[in-house]
Amino acid sequence: MDIVVIVLVIGAIAVMIFKRFSSVIYYLGIIDIFLRVLDFIANNLPLAVVSNFINTYFPNSLPGIIESYSEGIFTTVLLWALCIVYIILLFYLIKIFWKKK
Repeated sequence: MDIVVIVLVIGAIAVMIFKRFSSVIYYLGIIDIFLRVLDFIANNLPLAVVSNFINTYFPNSLPGIIESYSEGIFTTVLLWALCIVYIILLFYLIKIFWKKK
């Protein structure tokens, strides 16, 4: 739970510093990918100490955080909003990819 609060505080600071919509989208994408990589490491690393630490203090992903701290229609709305954020992130990544070519 402490890690979730720290991530949210860092996110709020990032929003205040960058003040651009694309920066917020990139931040959410980075956080979700980081949490999914940690989850993969915890599930596939044979060291029980590291796996227990990661599973105890880090959530699996952003949808996991949403499902842990909300329920009902509010969860559904937040998950759809996160899906829209992922679509926007995909759009930004494709735009950058095509600009580089």
